[in-house]
Amino acid sequence: MPHVFRVPCLCSVTGATATARVRIINSGKKRTGNGMKHRNERDRTERELGSFDLNIINIMTHLYRSGAVEDGVMETLRKLNFEYHMLLDKNSILEEKVNVDWKTNLLKYRDDYLTMIIKSASRIIDIIPNDKYMISYIRFDIDNFSKLNNRFGHDKGDIVLIDLANILKTYSRPTDYIIRFGGEEFDVILPSTDLKGAVTYLDKIFKNLHSLKYDFDKADVRVTVSAGVAIFTMDFNKLKRINSDNIKKEYLKLQKAADDALYDAKYSGKNQYKIFNDKINYKEIRGKYAGVTARI
Repeated sequence: MPHVFRVPCLCSVTGATATARVRIINSGKKRTGNGMKHRNERDRTERELGSFDLNIINIMTHLYRSGAVEDGVMETLRKLNFEYHMLLDKNSILEEKVNVDWKTNLLKYRDDYLTMIIKSASRIIDIIPNDKYMISYIRFDIDNFSKLNNRFGHDKGDIVLIDLANILKTYSRPTDYIIRFGGEEFDVILPSTDLKGAVTYLDKIFKNLHSLKYDFDKADVRVTVSAGVAIFTMDFNKLKRINSDNIKKEYLKLQKAADDALYDAKYSGKNQYKIFNDKINYKEIRGKYAGVTARI
């Protein structure tokens, strides 16, 4: 029985022009011009392929013709294609300087990051286990940062912000989204990452936070960080179309979950991370933490 494999797209190449029919999930928006109308929700849409896509297809075709097809190799090629397009999306954001925080050189917050990631993930539905795609969301907060600013000045606080940003950049992947959410809060979105992967990432970050030690005005200062992590699972079996408004709502819920876990870390003594658990009463934790900080 011949080996059967799925190629990301089937293309016909004529001269220097290449056109492909690619399996994508419809964005739900009507198409206008050239007689195109709104189509079925799971659509086959013509789009022009870039050179990277063509190279991937050429490699797959060569392997197939040579009888050297292996599932592991084909899956790797599909993942490379996915990561390539993820990087294109992220770089398009970075090219617009208005999206970059000038102090830390990190991304500014936007409400469409999750939508962009899910649209990119729809390219690799065929290799997602059970069609369920996982994303980890982490919120970091510098402990006692306002006190540091008040005691040593905002210029010293800026040094800490930049150092933490550099640690996050050093230990993150090119496809991860590192965001300065505001003030001393930083968010990291880890595409294609389950809870185990998020914990591995967090352990690596916290192991390297020891470098946040300073001599400010002849005082030894050690800066610590707390974090909360939440996991989002997109079930492509249940997703009929990508609705940006619905995904933005899920994005806000995901942030709230990570923020709740962060408050749990703060209330538990700071300098640690906590994982969101929907069985925990976070409203009570927030109230208790507010009472503690009010007495300090």
